Order: sequence, then C-alpha cells, then structure tokens
Amino acid sequence: MNIDENGIVIFILFFGGGIVCLILYIRISNWLRTKRLKKRFSKSRQAEKEAEKVLKKNGYVIIDAQKSKPLLITIGNKIHRYLVRIDYLVRKRGKVYVVEVKSGEKIPYITNRETRRQMLEYYLAYQPSGILLLNMKNKSISEVKFQFESTMCQKIIKIVYFLAGAIFSLVLYYLLQGGWR
Repeated sequence: MNIDENGIVIFILFFGGGIVCLILYIRISNWLRTKRLKKRFSKSRQAEKEAEKVLKKNGYVIIDAQKSKPLLITIGNKIHRYLVRIDYLVRKRGKVYVVEVKSGEKIPYITNRETRRQMLEYYLAYQPSGILLLNMKNKSISEVKFQFESTMCQKIIKIVYFLAGAIFSLVLYYLLQGGWR
C-alpha cells in the first residue's frame, strides 16, 4: 500500500468507527431513558393506586381518575386546542376538588412556579371548590385555593348591588307599613 491508500483506509476507519460509536451511544442512551421512564411510570401508577386509598380514608369520593378536558386558546385568529389532564376529581361534603398526586423524591410545593401554574390551569379549567395536593411521601393532603383580589370596578359593582338591596328593603318596609296612601 502506498501513502494515498493508507490515507483512504485511515479516513474510512476513522469515520466508520465514529459512526459505529455514535450509533451505539444513541441506542444505549435511548434504552437507558426508556428503562428510567418505565420505572418512573411504574412508581407513579403504584402511587396513584395508593392515592385512591388515602383519598377514600380521608372521606373523599372519587368521581373520576385521569380525566382530560379540552381547552381552547385563541392567538390572533388561530385557535389552538390542548388537553388538561388531572389525576383525580373527587367530592367531599358537596364540594368538588381536583387532586394532583405528587410522588417524586422532590415533592413540588405550591411555592414552586411550575406546580403553581399547573394548579392554576386546573383551577381555571375545572373551576372546582379547591385543588388538593396529595403528597404521597408523607400521605398528606393540602388544599390549595386561589383568591383573586377584586378590582376597583368589581368593588363598585358590589357596593351598587348592596345599596340597591338596601333601598329595596326600605321601600318594601315602607309599603308594608301602609305608605303612600
């Protein structure tokens, strides 16, 4: 072999070896990722089965599990559709709650931005009496309620309705006492 032939062989071996290693890396990475996801989903499924027991033990009646609700968002003139999926929809004492089950090592708290946004999305989509955050690590249930401050316009409307009711009550009282004879 001369130098040109050696160069071509080295070039082919270099790139061939690189491609083989890259393919092996991708396949092994995908296999490991799939294995981790299966483990995580298995743990989640187990936690959700146990969550049903915790909910029932605490007096909640399960209405639905893994319920999805379609939502529409309009941006400009284009409508986008997506699904919001909750873990459980439950009822207790006539009130309906959305339940989010958290079972990971790092239990997200409502102070966590992603958890807060998720809970707010559930609240707006389902408009429940409250959101329940079920921590499977310590089997605790925390109720999450969103309270929005009233705007000045909302406060004025409430005052107007109050005054209208008060005036109506006075007029009714006056009429019942034999007024305007």
